[in-house]
Amino acid sequence: MSPSQDVPPPAALVLGGGGPVGAAWMSALVHRLETAGLPLSGSGVVVGTSAGSIVGAWLTMEPAGLTAVPAKMRERAAWHARNVAAGQGDRALFQSLAQDTSEGPERARRIGRAAIAAVPPISAEQADELWSWALPAGPWPRRLRITAVSTDTGLARGWSPVDGISVAVAVACSSAAPGVAPPVRVAGATWVDGGVRSGTNADLAVDPQWHEGGAVEPGRVLVVAPMPSANLAREEAFLTARGHRVRVITADPFYEKPHDLLDARFIDVGAEAGARQADGLSDDLLTWWHEPARSLD
Repeated sequence: MSPSQDVPPPAALVLGGGGPVGAAWMSALVHRLETAGLPLSGSGVVVGTSAGSIVGAWLTMEPAGLTAVPAKMRERAAWHARNVAAGQGDRALFQSLAQDTSEGPERARRIGRAAIAAVPPISAEQADELWSWALPAGPWPRRLRITAVSTDTGLARGWSPVDGISVAVAVACSSAAPGVAPPVRVAGATWVDGGVRSGTNADLAVDPQWHEGGAVEPGRVLVVAPMPSANLAREEAFLTARGHRVRVITADPFYEKPHDLLDARFIDVGAEAGARQADGLSDDLLTWWHEPARSLD
């Protein structure tokens, strides 16, 4: 079934982080929801963080290619495994992120410094080469925002077409998980994973600067995240308080620890779990989509 033309797209779609396995789960879930009639690719803005930046790129540039994402993520997971075998990086730093509940720019700067010490930064040219093979070709969609965090300021940025970098470079910045992937030097700063600020950055999805025309009317916001987090709960409350109707989808358990999200053995498991979860959610989400606009007040 193709997406129904009379189903209004969400004001924002937020796609969170979760490593190669999280991207496989998310790509299968999003593809299945699209084919069930949910117009996710037409969202007013698509915000991608880390794994979500990969899925967001495919969804907005070549939606049919979402089915190829798990295979590409298997190659990415193999890249991580080769780095571990070569003794590169610091897995303990990556593991510690899930346990660090502090917030704010100082935390992000501290993690950014540790990320630079663990894995040397790469240039924009190297970043483009690192990721272009895994992403669709074509112009950067106006609606796509890809988050990353500056190691200098500790603040997040939503890369967009006006920034003059490729989608591949933006994805490299957003997926530069501390301890396991290289930070990126571009635009006069060094950038790390958008997940250093938040695994979803859902509160940024309604930033007027990220929407054409500037105004963001209250509407539906769908958040898809492989991993639940305290940040996610706070961001949902933030959006709800501003009149948005929020639905959050996190992965049904199919992994045990954060490192599993880098493990190629979980790619197929994750993709199957995402498709299965979408099948169980699609009817309820279609009802939510079709609710009259007055119920959004």
